[in-house]
Amino acid sequence: MAAMEQTKRQAHQVSGISNIAYDLVTILENKLQGVGALQQYKQDAQEKGDQQVLELLNDLERRASEDITRLRPLVAERLR
Repeated sequence: MAAMEQTKRQAHQVSGISNIAYDLVTILENKLQGVGALQQYKQDAQEKGDQQVLELLNDLERRASEDITRLRPLVAERLR
């Protein structure tokens, strides 16, 4: 059994959280960490004056923020 599957099963046994809720929480956590990393990368691009990279990073951050906005209510519903 894969480590992630075992972790999900243990989380369900301990907390009663479904695999889908666990998956969504994990995706949300990864997106939030990604936005944090993008902030640092954007700062690096600004310091180097690389507008092309900065535009790309801004676009990636916007998309991640949209994903987070979509994920939040799904997570909340499945944690009830």
